[in-house]
Amino acid sequence: MTQTANVAGSAASAASESPVLEIRDLKTYYFLERATVRALDGVDLKLEEGTTLGLVGESGCGKSQMAMSVMRLLPSPPGKIVSGEILLRRRDGSTVDIAKLDARGSTMRNIRGGEIAIVFQEPMTSMNPLLTIGDQIAEAVRVHQKGSKKDAMDRAFEMLTRVQMSAPQQRLREYPHQLSGGMRQRAMIALALSCNPSILIADEPTTALDVTVQAQILDLMRDLQHDFNSSIVLITHNLGVVSQMTKKVAVMYLGRIVELATTSDLFRHPLHPYTEGLLNSVPVLGRKGKQVLMPIKGMVPSPTEKIRGCPFADRCPHVMAKCREERPELKEYQTGHFAACWLHD
Repeated sequence: MTQTANVAGSAASAASESPVLEIRDLKTYYFLERATVRALDGVDLKLEEGTTLGLVGESGCGKSQMAMSVMRLLPSPPGKIVSGEILLRRRDGSTVDIAKLDARGSTMRNIRGGEIAIVFQEPMTSMNPLLTIGDQIAEAVRVHQKGSKKDAMDRAFEMLTRVQMSAPQQRLREYPHQLSGGMRQRAMIALALSCNPSILIADEPTTALDVTVQAQILDLMRDLQHDFNSSIVLITHNLGVVSQMTKKVAVMYLGRIVELATTSDLFRHPLHPYTEGLLNSVPVLGRKGKQVLMPIKGMVPSPTEKIRGCPFADRCPHVMAKCREERPELKEYQTGHFAACWLHD
């Protein structure tokens, strides 16, 4: 009896230590008539259970494409996962490679919404304008958890209450266009969490909201993560939000991870010049000196361009000859702190 208990305990411990989501050398390309867009060009990433991982970078660096690849919502054609693995640890302890599943198959439909949910930047364009808020949440509940229509509607009311929606009974009967931006975002979060997913991907969830509502939404997400023990991937370009919400941060540039570290290490000691440039370009109240903001020079290269060396070389203030000849790989230079840069090699 004791031996059986020890074996079960060891298995549970191993499961808790393994990441709930692991991405290995993921490449997502868009095959156009005259060029190939390398949206993701070899991404490696791990998401630990019950934690929040921040994903930051300039527009067009591949953050949203990461989310769409994990959810298998790529427009196909022309988008396609060319190679790599997206390993999901499911609730029953088994592991499945999402990249190899049929995007329209039953397994992926069960995972999408049931085990991995997404909150989009603008819920007005991602919610059905012809269905009430209550019907949309109830439909998701019935698809993934079965049960009667009344039970599903009760769950919808419960979730609207959990996200602190004012007059939740009334909101059940309203359509998305009848709600304010903050209310729509709350409804979207309620929809995403209605089936208790183990992973929540939040793609710029506060961009279109004013500062007060932003703070309310972030507090709400933090509280719900504690209640549901969900793991969160927070995609944003707002470094202030990252500093408040995340435990680890991955910095993306031109479809690859260029730096990965704990939030405190990344903010205190950035190793990659691109990360340093992002931090220096953030306006800080009371900053002294003639130059209030220090923008990153140049433009992000086209994702259709084949670059021989480091993609950041043309914009880097520390560029060396080696940077233009060889592409640096993501390496661990300090404990838990990874960077793709020849400066620290």
